[in-house]
Formats: sequence, C-alpha cells, structure tokens
Amino acid sequence: MKIFVPAEEAIRHLRDGLFAKLRSFDWFQTVSLLALQDDVILVTKQFDDHILTFSPRETIGKDLFRKGHYQRDLANRVLDLVGVPKGKVLLELGANIGTHTVYLMRSGKFDRAVSVEPDPRNLKLLKHNLSLNELSSAVTVFECAAGDNEGSIDLYFGDDNFGASSVIRPNGSSRSVRVPLRRVERILAEAKVSPEDVGLVWMDIEGAEPEALKSMAELVRLRVPILMEYGPWRYGPQKTGEMAEYLSNHYGRSIVFSGKSEKEIDIRDVLDQRDILLLP
Repeated sequence: MKIFVPAEEAIRHLRDGLFAKLRSFDWFQTVSLLALQDDVILVTKQFDDHILTFSPRETIGKDLFRKGHYQRDLANRVLDLVGVPKGKVLLELGANIGTHTVYLMRSGKFDRAVSVEPDPRNLKLLKHNLSLNELSSAVTVFECAAGDNEGSIDLYFGDDNFGASSVIRPNGSSRSVRVPLRRVERILAEAKVSPEDVGLVWMDIEGAEPEALKSMAELVRLRVPILMEYGPWRYGPQKTGEMAEYLSNHYGRSIVFSGKSEKEIDIRDVLDQRDILLLP
C-alpha cells in the first residue's frame, strides 16, 4: 500500500492549492458563506497575524468571512496618519468583538488598551478573541456603555448587525437590555490610566458620541487623536452644531473617510455619516 502514498500526497497538495486559489476570489467566499449549515453559529478563522471567532451571519462576521478583515485598511491608515502616538494606551469605545482591538494592538504602537463594550453578545466574543490572541493581560475590558452620566441605560439590539446596538431608541420595536452607564473619565480613573497616557481614542458607539465626548473633556483638551463614527442624522441639528463647534475649537485637522477615499474637511461642513479622524 505504501506505493500509493506519494500519489495521495500529490492529490492532497493539488487540492490544497486549488482551494487556496479559489479562496482568493470574493465570489467563492460568498458561495462558501451561503453554503454554511444553519447550525453553524460561530466560526473561528486563522488570519495572517491573528485569530478571531465570530458569527458569520451578522455584518462584521460576514466581512471577516468573505474579505478576511473588517475595516483593517481603515485602522492601518489611521495609524499612518497618527504617526507615533504621544501615549501608549489605546482607548476604545465600542469594542464590539475585538477586531480593531486586535488590529491596533498588533501594530506595536500601544502597550495597553482600555476597551468599553456594553452588548453582552459582543462581550463574550471580545474576551474570547483577546484570549485567542494572548491580549487578555494587555486589555482592560469595561462592560458598560459610555456617556455623560453614571448609572444605567437601555441598550437596544441590532439583530443583524451586532455593531449596531445603541442606547438611542430606534423607531419601531426592538429588544433591549439594561446595561451600566459610565463616564469616560471615571473609566480611565478606575483603569488607572492618565489622560496624558492615551495615544488614540477609537469611538464607534452608534449615536452616543456627543454624550461620551462630554465626559472626556481632558482628552479633548489634550487633543488626543480621535477616530469616530460621526452621524449628524442621529444627533439632530442643534447637537451636531454644538459638537462640531466644540471639536473644531480643539482640533486643527478633520479627515473624512468614505470607502477607500479620504479628504480633509472642516468638521462643521460634514453633513453625512462618516468615519472621521480628528488630529491636533
């Protein structure tokens, strides 16, 4: 039987090479995703420099399955624009399942991260992914929402997009859960992190950005770079105007990302939802 071993190995190598080539095509990844059995709830995949467990049926998980990343190109570009951060701590508001926690920590620009996430579904995967990537000791996770008060608040679930859960009540019915609400300054104090030690704020909290900014005044005063999802339609005209004026008084540059393009624009002139990087 040993005479067949070389042939079996050759067939296996040919098969592996074929599938490696097919996986480079978006259409093949899409077909593979559609072919998943209904009882497949979570998928764990090894990527180039990290490993992640995720749900392949929600927005972020679909991108991870099909593209091999979720906005890592944005993370890399932001790191390029920030350069060498003045502080070695990453503050992440809306950590989700930890994709950007891992990407940003893998850059080597940060020694530590403080990650805030209120959604119980995401928290389980966040902690698991930190463990998978041996980052648990470097990342302090706070199980709460960020805002301008201390207490509790309703978190409304986004069922098809775990990153869309929000403390802003949506139109129509939506499942919700009561979660702790913390001020950012109090979170940093409990984590024993000085504002001067923060090198980057990564914020995506689905409409609660104005309230979170009110509780991180010292970070804004120090002009710590902030990457945020900016959504005027969520805030309303008055709140948008006040927030834009406040930020423009402290930050000299506002870079707006749209797909793969970027443009420097005065934040007061941004009318649509965009990812925005604020720099001194």
